[in-house]
Amino acid sequence: MENKTGMYFKYAIGEIILVVIGILIALQINSWNQDRLNKKIEQEYLIGIAANLSSDIRELEGHIKKDSLRLNAYTYLIRAFNTDTISAADPLIIASIYSIIKPNWFEGQNVVFDDLKSSGRLNLISSDSIKHKVQTYYRFFEETVKRENFTNANISKGWDKLFKYFSISSFVEPTFKEQWNGNIGPPNLAFMDKLDFKLNKAKIIDNLSFMKANQFGAYEARSLLYEKSLDLKKDIVAQIQSEDK
Repeated sequence: MENKTGMYFKYAIGEIILVVIGILIALQINSWNQDRLNKKIEQEYLIGIAANLSSDIRELEGHIKKDSLRLNAYTYLIRAFNTDTISAADPLIIASIYSIIKPNWFEGQNVVFDDLKSSGRLNLISSDSIKHKVQTYYRFFEETVKRENFTNANISKGWDKLFKYFSISSFVEPTFKEQWNGNIGPPNLAFMDKLDFKLNKAKIIDNLSFMKANQFGAYEARSLLYEKSLDLKKDIVAQIQSEDK
């Protein structure tokens, strides 16, 4: 009986050990499966962020080009108004006014990052360096949008001061197709021959310089965001390619 009891005890211990080993193996397999799933989700998020960055890069390139043209236009107007030989027939004055008359808004694409953050999956990004760069980029992304709202509001205030010197409708209406054209035009530069323009030319130049400074601020912010977007996309693409190997 003692021998049988000892044998049964050994069998029981053996069964327990086998069950424990089976549980550990199942847990390990489940952990492997979860790791593979997390890697897959991480890849999907990184691919999505890379796609959003590509969209940002294209949009920023367009804005930076427009910013440069606007800064050129502001500079030309300031130089032209600051001379005594200014001509109301100068076509570059009209072209310059058209260049600065419309605001420039950066919209950007942050849909994937917002989903990553709101879902609490940010830690799925295994590279601490990329995770930090992603957070830094989108924090600067938000600051750029705020800066843009501020600068465009200041430029709008500048236009409010300029409107009293010339007919804005003569510049705006010709841009519409015939169906909506108010038939006011061509652009009227007669304001340059008026006494109030000549008397207030210094104030007009100061106002244009103020608007230009705000435009330059937006240009700097967009340019920095553009550099960050290129750098982040390069790192993310490298990470995606390394995971695919």
